[in-house]
Amino acid sequence: MSQATEAPPPRTSSGDREPPAFDFDFSTPAGDDEVVEAVEEGAPAWMMTFGDMMSLLLTFFILLFSMSSIEVEKFRAATESLAEALGESNAGIMPDGAVPITPPPAPVGEVRDQLVQERIDEVATQLEEFVRENNLEEQVVVSKESHGVFLRMQNQALFGQGSADIAAESVAIVEQLGAVLDRMDLPVKVSGHTDNVPIRSSVFPSNWELSAARAAGVARILVSRGHDPATVAVEAFGEYRPVASNDTPEGRAENRRVELYFSRLSMEQAMDEGGELPQEADGEGSAGGAPEAEAPPDPADDEA
Repeated sequence: MSQATEAPPPRTSSGDREPPAFDFDFSTPAGDDEVVEAVEEGAPAWMMTFGDMMSLLLTFFILLFSMSSIEVEKFRAATESLAEALGESNAGIMPDGAVPITPPPAPVGEVRDQLVQERIDEVATQLEEFVRENNLEEQVVVSKESHGVFLRMQNQALFGQGSADIAAESVAIVEQLGAVLDRMDLPVKVSGHTDNVPIRSSVFPSNWELSAARAAGVARILVSRGHDPATVAVEAFGEYRPVASNDTPEGRAENRRVELYFSRLSMEQAMDEGGELPQEADGEGSAGGAPEAEAPPDPADDEA
């Protein structure tokens, strides 16, 4: 059996043989419609759609958060509750770099003014109850002012004409008043006042001495009932602090009086020094301030 052999390549002029020539046909055979797609490297195509969806969801929740309002207290309570449920022991510890969110504190001045005003109202209420319980509406008036509380006692209910000795029937009333003031534990100023009718005697050369003696007599009874003497001040104004006209007997009767004054300033000083206002308990108070304005007049009968 004969076998066909490939003819050797022709020789060149130099005697070397020429390399064989190859003819390659890369065209698609006729009738073959199959298309071979190139394989691309990286993530699959569905990841692009998934990424778009996640971006839209993030935008949606950011929009919802921007339109919401956060209540700090509820947010903090929810956070602490969640931390406790998860067994976290450091629920109150803030992470590094976190900024605490706290509601703005109320102004200190407003809080103090509110507490002082509440104390003034309380003092006035207790004194008014004392007056009602002892049926003293005709002789004693309680006046609540912006700068403090006044308790005004007409002299005819306490003293005889031209005298600084407290009447026997009035001593018990002043003693009961002293017990009330002792429970309040507030500084008090006792001031004496007269009308403009001159008095000249060996005991009282002028109305100053008379008003001072009457105020001191009331103060002594208050101290005897346990009120701290360091918180009791005595003042004498004579005829120079009238609350009514001295031209009529009724006006002169109103001007003859002894006043107990609980100043707003003393309450503020007590708060500044001790951090709180004195309550109804035994203790010392702080010095009181002077009256800043006149109180309303008290109708009373003229002394004989």
